[in-house]
Amino acid sequence: MVTKKINIGSAQINNGFSGQFYLPYSIGILQAFVEHNSKRKEAYDFQSTIYKRLLLDDAFEKLKNCDIALFSTYVWNSNISLAIAKKLKKFNKKIFIVVGGPSVPDNIGGKSEKFLRDNNFIDVIIHQEGERTTLQLLDEFPNNDLENTPNVSFINKKNLYINNANLPRMKDFTHAPSPYLTGVFDKILEENPNERWLASWETNRGCPFSCAFCDWGSATNSKVSRMDLGRVFAEMDWFSQNKIEFIFCCDANFGMLPRDFEIAQKAAENKKKYGYPHVLSVQNTKNSRERAYKVQKLLADEGLSKGVTLAMQSVDPHTLKTIKRDNISIADYSELQRKFSKDKIPTYTEFILGLPGDTYEVFANGVSQVIAAGQHNRIQYNNLSILPNAEMASPSYMEEHAIITSENPIVNAHGTLDEMPEDGIYEVQNMVVGTKSLPQDKWIDTRAYASMSEFLYFNKVLQIPLLIIHKLSGASFRDLFETFMKNDLNLKVIEGIKKNFIIHAQKIIDGRPEFVYHKGWLDIHWPPGELELIRLVEDNKIEEFYDESLFLLNSKFSNSINSEVIKEAVKLNFNLLRLPNKKTNSIYSTKYNIYEVYKDFINNDSTNLRKENEELMIIREDKKFDTFSEWLQKIIWYGHRSGAYLCNAEKVNSIEFKEKPFEDQIQAK
Repeated sequence: MVTKKINIGSAQINNGFSGQFYLPYSIGILQAFVEHNSKRKEAYDFQSTIYKRLLLDDAFEKLKNCDIALFSTYVWNSNISLAIAKKLKKFNKKIFIVVGGPSVPDNIGGKSEKFLRDNNFIDVIIHQEGERTTLQLLDEFPNNDLENTPNVSFINKKNLYINNANLPRMKDFTHAPSPYLTGVFDKILEENPNERWLASWETNRGCPFSCAFCDWGSATNSKVSRMDLGRVFAEMDWFSQNKIEFIFCCDANFGMLPRDFEIAQKAAENKKKYGYPHVLSVQNTKNSRERAYKVQKLLADEGLSKGVTLAMQSVDPHTLKTIKRDNISIADYSELQRKFSKDKIPTYTEFILGLPGDTYEVFANGVSQVIAAGQHNRIQYNNLSILPNAEMASPSYMEEHAIITSENPIVNAHGTLDEMPEDGIYEVQNMVVGTKSLPQDKWIDTRAYASMSEFLYFNKVLQIPLLIIHKLSGASFRDLFETFMKNDLNLKVIEGIKKNFIIHAQKIIDGRPEFVYHKGWLDIHWPPGELELIRLVEDNKIEEFYDESLFLLNSKFSNSINSEVIKEAVKLNFNLLRLPNKKTNSIYSTKYNIYEVYKDFINNDSTNLRKENEELMIIREDKKFDTFSEWLQKIIWYGHRSGAYLCNAEKVNSIEFKEKPFEDQIQAK
């Protein structure tokens, strides 16, 4: 007699990046654990996991014949996962619906009970680690004793909410084998031969920090458990042999442990041997800074890193205390930035906008400090969002800090309308748009300030003159950005840019997406700073913008800096900016060594400004684009990471004037 196997369906829906998708790691580790530890593993038939966004009906068709449906939920897939689960239960009440993942709320303020009652098609939710609980649920199916199942919440037959105690976290992973090494993903690879896969990777589990905005440390009780190093190395071999191009290391603080350098070395060795992986993306430790530097340098030297992320979030001590964030000091940051700049390793700094404790002044000054400390590549401005199980999500914390949120559709920068699909089910985030220290009107000002700094400085539109003015006059970058935010000279183009940033911030408060969709410009969502640059070019207002900028900067700073220098710096920036109508190399003449000063400054060196007739060869032919759309893609979209906004230049000829260095000639007018 043949016994019908238990059909197990699953969904871990991930976002795609440049047409690539992550292997469903969370579901994979559950399957690997069950197959290794179950006494009835022959009874299970695990179906291929839904790993990417499908229309609701298509996802339903893949799962409608399962006996058990497992859902791994995150902020980017919660609504579609719940919609699939609901349709399955309506189709067949006997399908056992299990939901876990970071978007399943703990019962803070009754949230998990509300979640279950709002989604009464769910049979059980799993909190925290899911391996042992999933094993018990499957092994007892269909006669589950939920009352005695750890790590779960459910509504019982008497309509009572039950929240069972959680097991201690796993410390030994001997019985939690790798899904990569046990063949769990073999089937999905065979079924999708043309897919270019990304991989999530754990070398340890846990976080020693308890930042109030994050659920990582709280979920793991601030303890870190390590995977066996032999397993870690074997997984790296698997990635290489299966041509996995991009690996995202899930460790909260890579570089914290001495062995992390060995792991980075293993990745480098494999790239040399197999050609894979192309990239190992890690989240830099917030301590062990010298080791973190060595790890990141190794990854950069071996071509495994696109850049180093320095996660500051804020530089203000009061704000950092409020959010329980252990952070590096601005002095330590400057030293790390200096080292990376010297090694020509690009860095990116993360700031969170809307943190409790932050004010407009605190945020604006923090941005200014970080740039002055050497960040000339990019500050990534992340709007604060409330995660279900973060301390910040608790009613008491939200009340104490008067946190106001807006529910906004989740779209990615440069993401497509696929994020707003035909079935009408899209994902949302609860964005913070006001706090006790940052009321909504000030939040709008802060958001607009961030967009203006992105547009002017990090998109390189006026980076050269702003840096030169800062160097020669000592003006803070805050003063420089606010010159454009607070101008009263009736400069229509600049005023229009500022107005658009303010309108965009207000739209976020009103529930609109964080990024702006434009059908004619690659059919994607654009960050507001990039959008304004494109508009200037499309509307043929780029030259007018530079004329206004020169007038504005002279009106503000010509009392301390020779107006001729400001003019030269603005003109040089305009000529170096990659524009769709400028595709060939050209010679440009200057009267000062401004380009040399600029390049040395961003590389953390110092060169005095000299009056010097200089000819520069502006190199445009190294970045090829034929159409406006290609310019949008290769220069604006890809350029925010690759530094393509400005052309490189080479000195052709120079004749130095027999005069003193310009710094000695600065006179107040």
